[in-house]
Amino acid sequence: MKADSIHLFDFLENGKTIFEIPVYQRNYEWGEQQCKQLFKDLLIATEDDQDHFIGAIVYVSESGRKQSHIYRIIDGQQRLTSLTLLLKALADVDEEDRAEIQEQYLTNKYLEENNHWKLKPVEHDIEAFGAVMSDRADRVELPSKVIENYNTFKKLIKDAPFPSEELYEALNHFTMVYIELTNNVQDENPQVIFESLNSTGVSLSASDLVRNFLLMKLDSSSQARLYKEYWVKMEKIFTTNTFAEFIRRYLVMKTHKTVYNNRIYSVYKDYYNDSQLDSENDSQLDSEAALDDLHRFAVFYQQLLQAKTGILELDRSLSHINIMDIKVVYPYFLMLLDMLDLGEISQEEVIELVKVMESYLFRSKVCFAKTAGLNRIVSSLCYKEKAAGDFLQREVSLLNTNFPTDKQMADRLMEVDLYSQRNHLAKLALMSIEESQTKEVIDFEDAQVEHVMPQELNSDWRLEVNNADKVNETYGGVIGNLTLTKYNQKMGNKSYGEKRKVYLDSNIKITRDLGMAYDKWDRESIINRTNELTKELIALFPKPVVKDSRKEELTGEFSITNSLDMTGKNPIRITIGDEDFSVDTWKKMLLTFMEELWQSDSRNYEKIKGDSSLNKMLFESLRRPERLRNGISIETNFSANMILAIIAKVSEICDIADEVSYTVR
Repeated sequence: MKADSIHLFDFLENGKTIFEIPVYQRNYEWGEQQCKQLFKDLLIATEDDQDHFIGAIVYVSESGRKQSHIYRIIDGQQRLTSLTLLLKALADVDEEDRAEIQEQYLTNKYLEENNHWKLKPVEHDIEAFGAVMSDRADRVELPSKVIENYNTFKKLIKDAPFPSEELYEALNHFTMVYIELTNNVQDENPQVIFESLNSTGVSLSASDLVRNFLLMKLDSSSQARLYKEYWVKMEKIFTTNTFAEFIRRYLVMKTHKTVYNNRIYSVYKDYYNDSQLDSENDSQLDSEAALDDLHRFAVFYQQLLQAKTGILELDRSLSHINIMDIKVVYPYFLMLLDMLDLGEISQEEVIELVKVMESYLFRSKVCFAKTAGLNRIVSSLCYKEKAAGDFLQREVSLLNTNFPTDKQMADRLMEVDLYSQRNHLAKLALMSIEESQTKEVIDFEDAQVEHVMPQELNSDWRLEVNNADKVNETYGGVIGNLTLTKYNQKMGNKSYGEKRKVYLDSNIKITRDLGMAYDKWDRESIINRTNELTKELIALFPKPVVKDSRKEELTGEFSITNSLDMTGKNPIRITIGDEDFSVDTWKKMLLTFMEELWQSDSRNYEKIKGDSSLNKMLFESLRRPERLRNGISIETNFSANMILAIIAKVSEICDIADEVSYTVR
């Protein structure tokens, strides 16, 4: 590595040098504000007649054809491109110095590579840059930051308080620090330098950082090939934010752990590097394998986003989940699509697994059920080996604790204002019923939810319905008072008799059925129809039955809150948060749990002792005590089921019940 300060002109005038912006770098994005600030720095340097520091340039040096030098810019490309545009603008305004600027700082007279230009931008900007350099900027019709900023600089030069020749002279007061790296093994790693310069993560998105990590270590031709073959295709699929979101969920699937937005890049790097160290891993990654895998799952992710897998029943469930806007389950679905593609699971199995998740999510939405632990459940579901081949039983087992029952669903639908819930829950419920009855796919955007008893009552409704305002306040938003229509605005607050005539002619079955079944609309009508629709929704979004398995069938992973008889079974693992701990006895499981509870927060023991029954059971009635590392002794003489009950109770008290599971064989 070489590093030093240098004047701008000394840096640019190197003969036969191409300043190449690698394909993995961002497009040229400087705006008018940054350009004006750069020009302001030039005015200061002109007025003060002294050096002015403008930042750092970091590049990897390579040898090119015909004794040329290629500087692959890994930091400072936005500034270098802007300085080049500023010099070109000066050359076009300053006739006296035009030839010198062109020959010394903008072109390589004796090097045909890159059209003789010193700067080689990314492909996105080549056309516009070429137009500027060839005096054809006014012929480019598409908008371009390159052309906009070139024109901005020309205007600033013409309006400046100093003549163009003085501005040109002052440009040599611009100084910068250059850091020259090579790809030699013994030299400083360019990736390490790059990361230290972008450690705040502000300037680059997580997807940018992952892209650079995978491409930076390669030579220019490999960078260009892999960038076009994989990354460009993924960029066409995703916006920047969705791209980072995809990588995060990809990592949840791969690592079986929760991944936070601010750690996407660091987790990806660890995942990639860990694959290099695992000599027994059949899927060791290099840059191309990593990009190929990302692209493969990006296609699956697009299918999830668009609910277009080509499997009608699966796509219907996915569209419902997308309407509910619960993408936290995507890592699990990515795994299922991958298994389906590899022939490891059938279409029917995937449809069944997704339908169970759809039911859980819909019921949870309706019942306001606790879903805080869904991240942990999803990451656990992505651990294929733990399913022991029975993916349905594992999914049902992990979801069972918080899966709302039929009674909870019925009670909630009778009282909840479904119309006011987020993510169009009422429309989704009604659409699902209509689809099940007609086997037709409903256009979600086209349909509207109609209040049979309107939200704003007029005198006709108050005359027709006893205690109309009270009925409307209590039942106005429940599903029984809602239906689907395509002419909502025309209906307004007309009387039920007038609405019924329209309902009877509706092309939507549930609306026609409403008109045929009810000749009047009041409290009893709403309650009756709510009960009818609730039965249909319970059937459409069923709670799967947990196997009442014989003891020898009880294997796999279970949430700590599951009430199962584990007599005669042996534990092999307890999972707390993202950490797995191997155990071989129930006693060892209790001791491990209590040790980790102390390590995570010693105040947890104060919470436990605050419960009189647990305090007596664990800390006071000591018959066969075991001493923990913290010096505290606890009782351990309990049956398997009692230990599970103790851990479940303690988990609830310490608010970690959603984070604890165990595995038996």
